[in-house]
Amino acid sequence: MRLALLTASILLATASTAAGQGYYYPEPSKPESDSGGTPAAEVDANGNAVVPGSLGFDPVAVSVKVGDIVRWTNTDSSVPHTATEDHGLWRLSGTYGSPGPFQGFGPGESVERRFEAGTHHYYCEVHPEQMKAVVKVPVKLKRLPGRRARIRWSATAPADGLSFDVQRRRNRGRWKPYRRATTARDATFALGERGTRWDVRARLRSSTDRAKATDWSPVATIR
Repeated sequence: MRLALLTASILLATASTAAGQGYYYPEPSKPESDSGGTPAAEVDANGNAVVPGSLGFDPVAVSVKVGDIVRWTNTDSSVPHTATEDHGLWRLSGTYGSPGPFQGFGPGESVERRFEAGTHHYYCEVHPEQMKAVVKVPVKLKRLPGRRARIRWSATAPADGLSFDVQRRRNRGRWKPYRRATTARDATFALGERGTRWDVRARLRSSTDRAKATDWSPVATIR
């Protein structure tokens, strides 16, 4: 009897302490997602705030193709996580930990996103200093008949308020704008004479504030 009472007291104290921190809740809720399909990359959102050195995304860097899905899974036993682009251009969260100041996708839950071209730095809003990572996505280049090529920088239209910048450079010259604040997903262009090299890159950005943008995508090349 004494053992049962002691165990109950410990559990109650633990729950009270965690609830006071605003992020320990027993019932996970359905997380956010804006895709659907088989992921090309899986990322674990690891650790919790009380175990030193355990917090982090694994792997911290992934590279996928335009249109690929990345899936994050919370491997922790108690705290929520988010995957949030550094400028807030996209955010994957949830309601585990609500009400309270710390909310996200809970233990065992997964969130996912289909990606456009860019170098997407992101972090966890619950653990912003400890959990940072990146998704790298080059544009897709395809050769067409008649010395032409298609650039694809997204498989879907951008979310409201977002658009794309696309740049090209010829024979390792200076980068020049090809599309600015476009909501198109792709375009075609002439390759020119044989031996001409084209480098292409793109990024996701706010339509009204170009300072709020992902880094440029890894360079893709076609001749």
